Amino acid sequence: MDFVAVIDIGKTNKKLCVFDEHLTLHHEVSASFPAQLGEYGLLYEDSDGIWAWYRQQLHAVYQKFPFQALAVTTHGATYTLLDEHGELSFPIVAYESPLSDQQQHQLDNAFYAQVESVHELQRETGTCDLPLLINPAKSLFYTQQLDPTLRERTHRLLWYPQYWGYLLTGIQANELTYAANHSFCYDIQHMSPSSLAKNLGMDTLMAGPPQQPGKLLGHLREELQHELGLPSMPVAVGIHDSNAALLPYLLVHGQRDFVLNSTGTWCVAMHRVPSAHYRSDELGQKVIFNIDALGDLQKTSFLMGGQDYGLYHELIGGESASFDAQRIDQCLAAVDQAILPGASPSQFPGMSGGACAGGQVWSLEDLQSGNAPEWFRDSTTAHDYLNISLAIQTKVALQRTDMANDSVIFVEGGFRKNDTYLGVLAALLPEASIALTDLPQATAGGTAILALSLAQDKPLAHYAEQLAIAEEPVALPQLNYLADYERALLGRCAR
Repeated sequence: MDFVAVIDIGKTNKKLCVFDEHLTLHHEVSASFPAQLGEYGLLYEDSDGIWAWYRQQLHAVYQKFPFQALAVTTHGATYTLLDEHGELSFPIVAYESPLSDQQQHQLDNAFYAQVESVHELQRETGTCDLPLLINPAKSLFYTQQLDPTLRERTHRLLWYPQYWGYLLTGIQANELTYAANHSFCYDIQHMSPSSLAKNLGMDTLMAGPPQQPGKLLGHLREELQHELGLPSMPVAVGIHDSNAALLPYLLVHGQRDFVLNSTGTWCVAMHRVPSAHYRSDELGQKVIFNIDALGDLQKTSFLMGGQDYGLYHELIGGESASFDAQRIDQCLAAVDQAILPGASPSQFPGMSGGACAGGQVWSLEDLQSGNAPEWFRDSTTAHDYLNISLAIQTKVALQRTDMANDSVIFVEGGFRKNDTYLGVLAALLPEASIALTDLPQATAGGTAILALSLAQDKPLAHYAEQLAIAEEPVALPQLNYLADYERALLGRCAR
């Protein structure tokens, strides 16, 4: 039996997974390595601890499952800087490093002063502005301001999956599912480093022309072979985690027009499009373009739906009730009552969350202090309004991927268990087909396909036969007051 190993570096958990040639998961081990506070008040990834743990696990796991190839996937928004000797010239900055309002304002002003037009930069790079240090170019700009000698010490920039591939093989590479992912570093119109990357000197730091994520990066270094008791084996170039999770759907449903709505803390919707085009009302919104593992463009929108849900759920208390169309219709009939978008990054940058009723608005701070509309004190009603709000926000996000009215929408992740959210979403998009999918370990499984392709010398398309993606259709309910309610909520957001 052929085994392959996947290094899956998530923000919360780092995993080592082993799959067989049928893409069955045989082994998984995980550990947590929180980012650590260091110089300049920044958080840094514990790269030494992570690497020591992976070396230990690779040795131990190989004794039980002698894998024949490796592939790496990591969370986004992270880069590494190497000096001329191949060592880190600066610690690996964690994108969630805290910035005060003043620091964020100063950074944004200084960063965008480097470009003539923010909207043109978004058109060129397929990147929208994101908070903290989630845009890698903005993060690098910030660190260079903090440490003016950094540029002199830095010889190479590697994206996060390729850094771990470099530690495994000694080979440095560049790859587009990561380089083009809300980085501001890549011109998706001309498939080359962006004008901003050139202005900041980043283009000369990136490791050569981009390679495909499933191609051979190199073989395991001889020193690691001796240290870990492993044979020589191929290592793939590596891939961004959202694109790894998308890959099985591309292989199985490549001929269908579908949107993958991956839900969790971040709710990310991805839809394949022929070209990178923004409508005028999308500029400045949370809409980006990804380049997927097959080299196609994915128009992508997102909102922090899971974070929003958790925030309000804690304030409301109790639990969300099961979907009941009659009960939801009673909520919808009161078009002046709502939980407003914007407590977390959303598709409505002018909104900052809160609630409303009878023409009055309660800010998020009001709700947190216990000052709230009467309906907010009933946990069932408040959860219903929360789910309705998130479903309407999701519809806006989905439509901004240029989906067709009758596209298939696959919903995976935490919200697939929220039947009120799903029922309202189905009613909002009556011509579309909404289906729940449950692809276990989608990110690691998608990455395993890259490793298998190397181990068996077969094209990625070969593994479509090994993938089974179950679809559970979401029923279309009758909600009589939904259209009026949606119109009223979106009207508030447009003011």
